[in-house]
Amino acid sequence: IRVSLANGRVLTGEIVGLDSSIDIAVIEVDADDLLVAATGDSGVIRVGDDVVAIGHALDLPGGPTVSKGVVSALDRSLIDGAEVLSDLIQTDAAINPGNSGGPLFNIRGEVIGVTSSKIMGGESLGFAIPIHYVKDFLRNREAFAFDKDNPNTGFRYLKPPPKSQTVKKKK
Repeated sequence: IRVSLANGRVLTGEIVGLDSSIDIAVIEVDADDLLVAATGDSGVIRVGDDVVAIGHALDLPGGPTVSKGVVSALDRSLIDGAEVLSDLIQTDAAINPGNSGGPLFNIRGEVIGVTSSKIMGGESLGFAIPIHYVKDFLRNREAFAFDKDNPNTGFRYLKPPPKSQTVKKKK
């Protein structure tokens, strides 16, 4: 996994914890000089509070993007087949592919959520995982240890087929 920093530095990362029930992972990088963002209390946010989302929307060149909005709703749930994400923060701050995993800040510059998804086909329907879930996950990350070679972690990654392989159409 490639981790790009705001100063242009690119680090190699490795997934060391994963909880698909809240759509969150911990990526470890070998660096001692990283800044730590202050975290807030997602339990005290209210509908109408100002928020800022930061991420790499659509992986556009030129660095991260910033979008401003408000908390539109709390305790939202998204259902995608068998996957359910619940207790989400809904915001009208632009959340686009590439922003996922970026911070959602309150007006004091504290992280109150981690952006996770948006509803396609709708405008201003972005969602973030409340920071209290992330804090609980980090406190208990040993329970979510990830080992790509261990089939008991619940995930198994398969190698993609060779590019020379073609799919035959049925007549």
